[in-house]
Amino acid sequence: MASIRDVAQLAGVSVGTVSRYLNGHQLKQLNREKIAAAIESLDYKENIIAKGLKNNRSYSLGLLMNRISSRFGSEVVSGIEKVAEENGYSILLSGFTNSKEDHDKLDYLLQHAVDGLIVFFSDEKKFDLSKWQDIQIPIVFLNHPETQGIADVLLLNDRQSVFDVINHYLAAGHKKIGYLSAPQSDHTARERLFGAQAAMANNEAEMKIVVGDYTRQSGYRGTEELVAWGATAIFVSNYNMSVGALECFNQKGLIVGKDIAFGHYDYLSEAEQSLLPQITVNPPAEKMGEKAAELVLERIKMGNTATEKQVVLMENQLLGLAEGAET
Repeated sequence: MASIRDVAQLAGVSVGTVSRYLNGHQLKQLNREKIAAAIESLDYKENIIAKGLKNNRSYSLGLLMNRISSRFGSEVVSGIEKVAEENGYSILLSGFTNSKEDHDKLDYLLQHAVDGLIVFFSDEKKFDLSKWQDIQIPIVFLNHPETQGIADVLLLNDRQSVFDVINHYLAAGHKKIGYLSAPQSDHTARERLFGAQAAMANNEAEMKIVVGDYTRQSGYRGTEELVAWGATAIFVSNYNMSVGALECFNQKGLIVGKDIAFGHYDYLSEAEQSLLPQITVNPPAEKMGEKAAELVLERIKMGNTATEKQVVLMENQLLGLAEGAET
């Protein structure tokens, strides 16, 4: 089995230079290329256990989340895994469905000595902030502003995104705008509704708000109610409900972009979206995962000290605004 000395000899660099390469330090591009080629040629495998004992690290990140099967969640995980692998880390993923499980799964991750935690709950949770504050390893929370000050936090600028869509409909002359909201029990749903209400402030146009329950069925029923009310533009704040909305349009013979303006949250690529006459708010799920991993790895390298905890606001991509996706 090849050793680090063999890699250094073949690459024509010092053992220390190879060690810095393996630990993610910046090197001259030529040296990086020579070391990478030597590692591939020798089929060198780093001894992670020995490395961890030496540096008092496990080279693993804990990821605690619910709704792992959602498309947004899976793309977040993909982004985290990408950055973790690039930096020689593995992911220990722990999912849960209720509040008792989340405490058990947190204990499980801590018992496995992960070097850092990334926490993503798609539903709002009531945190015992003191418990999280006592954890000594770096933590990054996704979409939970109440954890500011005890951990780094990543947030999506949903309020501005929805404001821009509703303002677009107002500028197009719509006087009756329907808004199909998710339940107001979590931060994300509230931010999206706040954005819609802010756009409507001091405007003569009307907005009718119907609250669904994240399901396709509630999307259908809510859209049916908004169409009966006379909405000429409808925005749906959740992907699953938007599927029900489109089914409702189809049943009633309404053509999106001709008979009614339609906007919603989705995860379509720009290429997919370009064929559809609708406005889509596209959250940067994979990039959010990448940023979360970068933040927690940066904290690990710094020893979880020094700078104040960061709050990073990430922008959604708005697709369809330029094409004028309205009647």
